[in-house]
Amino acid sequence: MLRKKIRESLTARIFLMTFALLLGAGAITFGCIAWATPITYTAVISSAIEEQMNELVDRLAQTEREDCGPLLDEFIRSAGAEAMLLGADGKVVDTGSQLAVYSLYENDNVVVVAAEDSGKSDGIAFGMADSMWEDSVLSITGTATSALTAEVTFLHDATSYELYVQPYAQPENQAVQALLRAAPWLLLAMLVFSAGCALLYSRYITRPIIRLSGIARRMEHLDFDWQCEEKRRDEIGVLGRSLDGMAQKLKEALTGLQAANEALRSDMERERKLERQRLAFFSAASHELKTPVTILKGQLTGMLDGVSVYRDRDKYLARSLAVTARMEELIREILTVSRLESDGEPVKMERLDLSELVQEQLEQDEALFEQRGLRFRVSLSDGVTVLGERALLGRAVENLLSNAAHYSPAGAEVRVSTRLRAGRPVLTVENTRAHLSEGDIPHLFEAFYRAEQSRNRRTGGSGLGLYLVRMILQRCHAVCTACNTPEGVSFTITFPPLD
Repeated sequence: MLRKKIRESLTARIFLMTFALLLGAGAITFGCIAWATPITYTAVISSAIEEQMNELVDRLAQTEREDCGPLLDEFIRSAGAEAMLLGADGKVVDTGSQLAVYSLYENDNVVVVAAEDSGKSDGIAFGMADSMWEDSVLSITGTATSALTAEVTFLHDATSYELYVQPYAQPENQAVQALLRAAPWLLLAMLVFSAGCALLYSRYITRPIIRLSGIARRMEHLDFDWQCEEKRRDEIGVLGRSLDGMAQKLKEALTGLQAANEALRSDMERERKLERQRLAFFSAASHELKTPVTILKGQLTGMLDGVSVYRDRDKYLARSLAVTARMEELIREILTVSRLESDGEPVKMERLDLSELVQEQLEQDEALFEQRGLRFRVSLSDGVTVLGERALLGRAVENLLSNAAHYSPAGAEVRVSTRLRAGRPVLTVENTRAHLSEGDIPHLFEAFYRAEQSRNRRTGGSGLGLYLVRMILQRCHAVCTACNTPEGVSFTITFPPLD
């Protein structure tokens, strides 16, 4: 289970990899230091002693051989090494030094091992056991292979001598031992340091990746309301900024698609609504045509068959002609509706004097109003100008006036007025002594709707008059409203203001 979690966790994998690399590098470094410490220390000591030897050789060249003992003692103390002066015969020369190695056995504390081959200086092995000076006790053993040599001459002495110097090995061994004693603590510090560095590095590397992973999950659910705001300049920073740009573009594209989808849904709903309206319209139109066709067929059949009630042909021919006229009017209105519903025919907009247009329609319908015993009250203001098509607006005004004539009782008053209200042209037609049910008002402008449910032609029209009014006014960007007043029913047309 732990291995599976580690494989699935990027942070854990980077941590383990970094920890292993740092620990390996630390172990290799520690091993190299432990291996190189003796060599480096010996080289440093030898280099320092060699510089002191060169200085000693220069000083000995200015000193008598018998007086060089103090210089050798000073050199041995400062350099921390054994020294021995050999003559041309390969024997140790007595220089009077108290610290130098001699071949003379002047006390029991000095032991000198003679050269294996007195003719070769590199075969000499020498040492000093239990040698004591200045409260220091040393136990040293060395070989000529690690000894330093220099040619020495003295003042007033042409003989050439060999100075052999053997560095003490004990300080070197003590450094290595101290390093080995500190090895466990160094290893522990290395482990802690490696773990800390690996943790910080893994967090530094994986933190933006974890953030990007969370952002990707949000993008999977189409959530683009975020900003990565990555400031890094490496590939991860470039990836974060790329995600910001991609999210912004996807958000814009998704918003556009949603808007287009909403518009498409609205268009489809409008088309379905129009289709339902067309079906309802044609169903109602079929019903409206069916009744007069049936009446006309019955009357013509009765006259042809000589049925008693239809023998007065002149009477029923007149009735048939009236039915045909109503059918013609209905078909004309249906064709008008069809033409208005077609988007292919543009509207011929022009400036019209509304008061003049209403006055013309009143003069044409004057006979109808007199026949039904209705009175006029007209209030037409000058300068009321609208934009529209004269023929269509004339048809709308005619339908309103005809509607008022058909649904007003005898002796009622029809009030017609035009005026400007808040900069908008307004036409009002009110017929008194009439009333509409509140449930009928929202449906008055629907096709074939009639408030008088008996649908008697003697008490009303086809039901397309107000529907035509609404369609005509929509093309002119005007609206018509109906409401009950204290004295009757009022229809008001409000036109848009002219710029």
